[in-house]
Amino acid sequence: MRTPRGDARQGLVLETGAAHVRIAVSGAHELHILPNAIARTRAGARRQVLVGDLIESECLDYGGLQLRLPVDRGLVVDWQAQKAVWDRAIVRALGCNTDTFGALRGITVIVTEPYFLLPEQQRAFDMLLFDWYEAEAIWRTTPAQLVPYAIEPQPDALIVVDVGHSYTHAVPVVNGAALWNAAQRLDLGGRVLTHLLKVMFSYRQWNMMDETYLIDKMKAASCFVAARSEHLAYKRGDEPSGPPSSWSFEQFVEHFQYVRLSDVSRHPDNAMVQQYVLPDYATPDDAADPRTKYGYVLSGPPPPTQSPLPDDELDAFIAGPSCPPPRSQTGDQMLRLGQERYQLFEYLFSPDRIGLDQAPLHELVAQSIQRAPPDAQALLWSHVVLVGGSARVPGLRQRLERELRMLAPDDVPVHVYMPGDPLEAPARGALALLHAPPTSAMAQSLEARLVTREAWRKRGAGALTPGERGGTALGDERFGGWNAVDGPSLE
Repeated sequence: MRTPRGDARQGLVLETGAAHVRIAVSGAHELHILPNAIARTRAGARRQVLVGDLIESECLDYGGLQLRLPVDRGLVVDWQAQKAVWDRAIVRALGCNTDTFGALRGITVIVTEPYFLLPEQQRAFDMLLFDWYEAEAIWRTTPAQLVPYAIEPQPDALIVVDVGHSYTHAVPVVNGAALWNAAQRLDLGGRVLTHLLKVMFSYRQWNMMDETYLIDKMKAASCFVAARSEHLAYKRGDEPSGPPSSWSFEQFVEHFQYVRLSDVSRHPDNAMVQQYVLPDYATPDDAADPRTKYGYVLSGPPPPTQSPLPDDELDAFIAGPSCPPPRSQTGDQMLRLGQERYQLFEYLFSPDRIGLDQAPLHELVAQSIQRAPPDAQALLWSHVVLVGGSARVPGLRQRLERELRMLAPDDVPVHVYMPGDPLEAPARGALALLHAPPTSAMAQSLEARLVTREAWRKRGAGALTPGERGGTALGDERFGGWNAVDGPSLE
């Protein structure tokens, strides 16, 4: 699958996720990615309050970082904070001044909302974009509805598996329309996994419960997914054979029973263990150097060089030789990552291990496909598209494809794709729509979805009367969301 290209069209993409905001202007290839948070550093002489991308570029101390998150469990719970992050994103993308009132005047905006967002929150999205930013027209949509436009050639049917920060969703999309009656959700995402990793470290090594931001970075640098849950030809007590990328979860468990982290010095051949140096912000170089400001791998396999990680680099990431560290000095605090590297993302395939009575990821996808129209199911099995920030973890695509192969009909091919960086895929799809030639089918599809500011006002704008939808009712008719009027059904 390739990323499409086309002629430029005026507009702006504003993809709002629980962890990040992605923003881009039509005509520009650059996509800006900002943390969707306001951060406050620890009390002291260097105390800072930082918004969006300033957290990444100007923070001097990530230790004990306090985060104010606008989105929680798929809902915007702090509109003041969300507007502050949007303001910063718009200033970054458009190069305008910090007064963002009317900043989107004359601009068409494609903005994403969380899946199954409450109608009251949908109305708030529309009011903020039309009344404050004065956007010319908007399409308020979901990431799954944009992903097909990031793929060329665009398939007639695909299922989007969005492994996000708050939840994991499986949404079939047939002929450009999301089948909301077939959509499925797993109440497990990157946020819960980060918290579980904090608990693992705090129980086994250092207390890391206040280090959410650093642990999230460590998760991205170290964790991977085992190739399968069990290995049918493997007998307990056998030493695992073959490349590590083919090992099952059971084989990793057996391996680490013999090579314990406390004895790593006596097992130099255990190439899977990483020694991760925690940053020391008393040293100015740690905060200033991008290689060390979140900590770094002192020994063991190096972090991924790109996302998604190519298949031929997976073995090196799991158990490859160490790269020279940025620096090393006595007295550094270190965490040892062994079992944690493969255990964490296994919860996606075994949520019952943490008391979550829901279907695992592969069964979730299968259930969603089975609820789709029968004539589309074969296409859905062969066009599974993996997106979302947590989908970046090495090995997830290969594992999901293997698990789905065992659930799919024997005569149906199963393929799981990643359209470039899975974190950027929806925003890239929105850009493709804005770049489409005016006479193309993609451009006409966008025109049919847009609601202009004038039409929104004529229909009653944000009508604050309880139970009234005002101009947002027009969006219900056009946007193709879960509460769309006369939307696609399974009948």
